Amino acid sequence: MADERAAFESNEYAPAVPANQQTHHTEESVAWTASEFIAHEKSPQWYLAMAGAGSAVAAGVYLITRDMFNTVIVAIAGIIFGVAAGRQPRQMQYGVDQNGVSIGKRFYPYTDFRSFSIADDGAFRSIILMPLKRFMPQLSIYYDPAAEDRIAEVLAAHLPIHEHQHDMTEKLMRRIRF
Repeated sequence: MADERAAFESNEYAPAVPANQQTHHTEESVAWTASEFIAHEKSPQWYLAMAGAGSAVAAGVYLITRDMFNTVIVAIAGIIFGVAAGRQPRQMQYGVDQNGVSIGKRFYPYTDFRSFSIADDGAFRSIILMPLKRFMPQLSIYYDPAAEDRIAEVLAAHLPIHEHQHDMTEKLMRRIRF
């Protein structure tokens, strides 16, 4: 176990391969490398439509409030949204063991989470970890489909599993292919 943890931390299992190509596990743990999120191709028309929608929202805020400060804040938020949409995913190292979940260099003990679920993201599947802390975001982890049962088994030994329901924000982000 200690040897595997050292190998995981030393990037032995972190070649630049697509999510679902590299998985390693022992009885108590599973380690793999995958993309941190699904990147959707965005055409120049997508960015143009996003800029138009952002401008329309900013104009609407100005017409309703007659406040330039709020209008500028909405415009800046639109720009940040566009920059975030163009960001490409990194290959991350993931691992689950009897102590918790490792994502890159961060470690999360199971006591930080209420439950987990397995969600379909189109052609991909992910594990969603539900945090106990109010302002901590859900963690989505992509993985090798062949290792799903083993990963779920390790997680289920420490956390309850719940059926995942996509909320309105997730549905909107899927619809606009963010």
